[in-house]
Amino acid sequence: MPSASWVPTDELRDAIALLFKRKGRDELSEREFVLSASMDLRWFPPRDAQRLLQLGLETRLLESQGGAIRPAFDVSAVEVPRDYIPTSAILEVPTPASADVFLRIVDAIVAKTRTDRKSVIASVNAVQEKLDVEVEVAALVAAHQMGVDATPFVPTVKNRLGVP
Repeated sequence: MPSASWVPTDELRDAIALLFKRKGRDELSEREFVLSASMDLRWFPPRDAQRLLQLGLETRLLESQGGAIRPAFDVSAVEVPRDYIPTSAILEVPTPASADVFLRIVDAIVAKTRTDRKSVIASVNAVQEKLDVEVEVAALVAAHQMGVDATPFVPTVKNRLGVP
């Protein structure tokens, strides 16, 4: 379950720092960021590179101003080997935003079904394990399975996961 007191991982910071160092710039467009992580560096498919961007923004390691993306830390102070490749686990990092929507869906299920929170979370975890999806998606599926209208949460989940 995502933790509300989560602190950004070193791996996420390292990946962002290396991406900007390799580009030799301190500002990129969102498109350049995603293309660099997917096509130039071949770290991830474009959808996962979009998720990397979203994670960077949610954890406040990246700042966005008028479509321009900048690191919110000094990339020159981060030592990263040039051949560094982030693992796919980096995309599973829970963020305050994911914890928020996850807990709101869980609370909606609890309120509608009068089931205790622990049982609802266990159900969501079982769905996540079975379907191998993001925890928020698993919460949406679990809500649907329990007869709870999760429609109001879909735009937030889609936006957070970078799905159009």
